[in-house]
Amino acid sequence: MMKLIDVGPRSRAILEVNGKPRRYLRPGRYLVVRPFARVEVVWLAALATELNAEQLALVPAEDLQIVQLAEGERAIVWRRGRPALWLGPGEHQVLTLERSIEVRDGKAQEVPAVRIERIDVSGVEISPLRDDVKAIVPAADYVEATAAEGCVVVRYVDGALDAVLPAGRRAAWTAVRKVQLAVIDTRERLLQIPGQEVMSKDRVTLRLNLAAAYRVADARRLASVARAPDEILYLAVQLASRDAVSARSLDELLAAREVLAEEVAQEVGARTQALCLELLRFGIKDLILPGEMKALLNRVIEAQKESEANVILRREETAATRSMAQTAKVLAENPLLVRLKELEAYKELAGKVGRLHVVLGEGSLPSLKLGAG
Repeated sequence: MMKLIDVGPRSRAILEVNGKPRRYLRPGRYLVVRPFARVEVVWLAALATELNAEQLALVPAEDLQIVQLAEGERAIVWRRGRPALWLGPGEHQVLTLERSIEVRDGKAQEVPAVRIERIDVSGVEISPLRDDVKAIVPAADYVEATAAEGCVVVRYVDGALDAVLPAGRRAAWTAVRKVQLAVIDTRERLLQIPGQEVMSKDRVTLRLNLAAAYRVADARRLASVARAPDEILYLAVQLASRDAVSARSLDELLAAREVLAEEVAQEVGARTQALCLELLRFGIKDLILPGEMKALLNRVIEAQKESEANVILRREETAATRSMAQTAKVLAENPLLVRLKELEAYKELAGKVGRLHVVLGEGSLPSLKLGAG
């Protein structure tokens, strides 16, 4: 039996005859003559391989490296300067047959293109990995979180709170110990609570739109006492607003809206302190009445305004009458003032007359006297 085998420049192979490894084939052309025998070729193409003891005995040390990794160890296989493979605990067979050309001291030299880097992952905190390295690392071995300015990273190790880290890119090994990273925003936040239907003391259903501004006061304590602080704060505002509204009538609510907001803010503020939050501002944005109650209230307000307008009108009329009476009394006591008033009236009248028409009766012309120029 004849068989021609071509091994490329970047390939290796193991020749097996009747299932037994016989020869390690380097790059080149081989003619195999084995009559009455079964000839097979095992190609070594992948970066990591799994060869048995007989096959390993044929591979030279410069073409294959065996790596033993403990539970707290990992390894990166670099190929031509780039991360190519991540190795977990156990035994690994890595082919190192690739070569690259480097110029050293002005001379071109052939050097291994595959390099193996051992890594100790028994600790927790590390510097963040490069993006190309992170792409080959499994999630079970590595975790990362990025906190923007104004945020912090809370680190849990084996379920217990370990540290609160400042803003930035944070990373940890999770190979030996289970590590979780959570980002907590400590900046001011706004909580909108719209459409809260509450019944007042006199059984009028109102709809409230509320808003609260708050921030995280202690991230470490918050991580220990509350899982969803936004939801707890939302519920606290709901309950406090219902209690405050149900204790007041509609008139009291409309007359003291700011007092209501202050009372709710005090109640919610006490609750937020227990949650390690700080209530910065609280307000009632809208207090909305039902349609029929709004129309009735508008009619009441309209009647009140009309009554106030009538009072003002009567007051002005009384004042005007009193002023006219005073003027008449003064004129009655001073005839000269009456004459002056008449002259002023004539003057105003003359200023408005553009043309004068004189109408004379019969026989009146001889008695008419006209002044000169």
